Amino acid sequence: MTAPSITTRILRLIVELSPVSQSDLKARSGLSMSTVSQATNRLLDRGIIQELGLRRVSMGRPKTLLGLNPDYANVVGIQLNAERNLIVMTDLAGNLVGEQQMPSGELTPRQLGDALAKFLKTTGDRHVGAIGLALSGLVDAQSGYCVRSTVLNWDNEPVVEQLQARFHLPVFIENDANAMALAAQVFGQLGQSRTAIVATYGKGIGAGIILDRQLYPGRHGTAGEIGNAFLTDGSGRTLEDAASSKAILRALAETGATHLAALDERPSPQTLEVLREAGEHLGSALANLAVAFDPDVVYLAMEPQMASRILLDQVTQSFHTYRLKLTPQLTPLQFLTESNRMWALGAAGLAVDRLIDVLSTDAEAERNDN
Repeated sequence: MTAPSITTRILRLIVELSPVSQSDLKARSGLSMSTVSQATNRLLDRGIIQELGLRRVSMGRPKTLLGLNPDYANVVGIQLNAERNLIVMTDLAGNLVGEQQMPSGELTPRQLGDALAKFLKTTGDRHVGAIGLALSGLVDAQSGYCVRSTVLNWDNEPVVEQLQARFHLPVFIENDANAMALAAQVFGQLGQSRTAIVATYGKGIGAGIILDRQLYPGRHGTAGEIGNAFLTDGSGRTLEDAASSKAILRALAETGATHLAALDERPSPQTLEVLREAGEHLGSALANLAVAFDPDVVYLAMEPQMASRILLDQVTQSFHTYRLKLTPQLTPLQFLTESNRMWALGAAGLAVDRLIDVLSTDAEAERNDN
């Protein structure tokens, strides 16, 4: 293990286990106490982490507890998808500092940069550590390119390079499902879970896959693109064709509903059947992911107005029917439906996740310079 990776490992363990003592970090990391102390002292000296108080023990001295300092920096999260285009700023714990709505639909990288510049002027002199960009489409996180987004009409767009050149800040990009998965990890929704599926639902359907606390993107960054998977009923339809909010509202256009929650009010037999079929397909797709990856938990995230009780009941029933039953420990399905800014906060979580590595590297470089 190289020296820079030690600081990164310790900081990630602090984020994961907070509040945590140095002795707990030693036990979890397998490193010596002196190595752990040196890394935590570097992070404390820079203000990246902070002391959170003492934990009393039955014998010996109380243990000082450590955690990430949420006020060390702010991050910007940008949501670009079929639901809405939104910019938010949060602290390192995901607490909202500010937000700005953008026009929905297509916009150019230049228009995005203009909107971001306008937003940053409203936030005063707050220190911004990184920008996270979560969008609907195929992205190359390593190169910083949006390979293809039909919502934005972008093809092979070097959006990260363009934003970094304009704002002189680290910029990171992911598809919206992967960003949500990373955010659930760094902001604490995953708790102590090591493996999780975080599926996102709306006009598109996708899933971020966390394996042993690491995002699994797949060979070409398309792991979890379950919305593009074909159904097994011989119809030639994809999961999004049958179960997305767009597909449901199109099938029930005569109701005049603009969001799925409205369908729960005096549903007709046709409405019940459309929601039943969509929930059946979506629940079985999530169950198949659970069978393939054996996660600690599966989350399904959607904006509140898309949370049809009828649909979610059917998803739950289908998931429970098809999930693996080889062991007594059945994978739970949980819903995240509380926020209208969930994907923007996911982008902020992406920024925090990547910023952890930047801060660790800087702390290690400072030590080597001294």
